[in-house]
Amino acid sequence: MALDELTLAVIGDVHAHWRRLDFVLTRIAALHVDGILLVGDLGSHDLAHVWRRTPERDARYLASVEEVLRRVGSLGAPCAYVPGNHDLPDLVYEGNVDGKVVTVGGVRVAGIGGAGPGRFGFAYEWDEAQIAARTVGECDVILSHTPPARTGLDRIHDGRHVGSEAIRAVAAAHEGVLVCGHIHEAPGAEQIGGCLCLNVGGLGAPFGRAQVGFVRRGGGEGWECTHEDLESGVVRRWSRE
Repeated sequence: MALDELTLAVIGDVHAHWRRLDFVLTRIAALHVDGILLVGDLGSHDLAHVWRRTPERDARYLASVEEVLRRVGSLGAPCAYVPGNHDLPDLVYEGNVDGKVVTVGGVRVAGIGGAGPGRFGFAYEWDEAQIAARTVGECDVILSHTPPARTGLDRIHDGRHVGSEAIRAVAAAHEGVLVCGHIHEAPGAEQIGGCLCLNVGGLGAPFGRAQVGFVRRGGGEGWECTHEDLESGVVRRWSRE
């Protein structure tokens, strides 16, 4: 039986960059989307390293997360997010799907927040064993902050791969799509087994750009990912083989 067609918009690491976020939301508003996914690192750099936290900085950070979600929510589409490594892991605002499977626009979405295996003193970091021990429920789309290791999606500016082997294993066991961010300079898509993986890049520093991703399911069970660089006008598309 053929599945319904649908489109999900995917927004990368916002870091409270309002101009680029508004650019992205204008693009999304021009289309019909069935849901919006945010890959994490939503708020301002006030939170940053945990040793810099103060009540005042936390308050500014939380206010910025609320504002990101308010602006995204103003489009009226169902929205889900995971916290990134720069976010607090226990964000209580509606739409946090970390460790859960929820339905967004008719698609089952499983969330994996935070980042690893590198630890740099940010608020939400984990090691590979912690993620490998997680059970990822049956879903269509995995919403992960961290990209899978040894791909073009986890390659930083100096050429090193810094993604997660545990996330790669999750992708290899999945039939569908995985969307991620974290490595701002590595937008693109690759297939691991039966999973089409899309890094949508980052809006905030470093290497921030106005860019957005889309995940589309056709009338059958086929999946397509698109990345649009709204500054250069370059659009790239990938289909799951």
